[in-house]
This record gives sequence, structure tokens and C-alpha cells, in this order.
Amino acid sequence: MSGDITSLIYLWDAGTEVNQEPGLGPDQAPRQKAPNTGAAERKPVQLVKDVRDGFTYPKVSEILRVTVTPAAATAMD
Repeated sequence: MSGDITSLIYLWDAGTEVNQEPGLGPDQAPRQKAPNTGAAERKPVQLVKDVRDGFTYPKVSEILRVTVTPAAATAMD
């Protein structure tokens, strides 16, 4: 397998801290002063597309690209 697999990637919300506006929250890197400084939240892990917190999240393809490239040819090629 090789090529762009971005369409197979999903964004997830871990449910560990209260969400803040994407890219602007004070408890998001690089503005976060230390690990675990955001308000705690105990929600189940879920797909970002299913999160209902009032924020708009970008599509995966707008923030990353994932490409698989074989390290070397194998006997199975």
C-alpha cells in the first residue's frame, strides 16, 4: 500500500478537557502554560464531527495530509 490516505483519517475528541475555540484557547498549545491546565471534562472519546460544543472544526484535509511510502521494495511487491 502506498499513497495519500488522508481520507481514511478521522479527528477525535478525547473528552479530557473542556473544548475551547479551535486555535485560540488559552489552554491549547503553544499557549498552554503546563499539561492539564484546562478545565477537566469527563466525556467519552468521540469523533470530532459528532461533538456539539458550538465550535466549528476544520476538515481533516484542511489541517493535515497523510501519505504512506514503502521504505523498501519487498518480495511481495
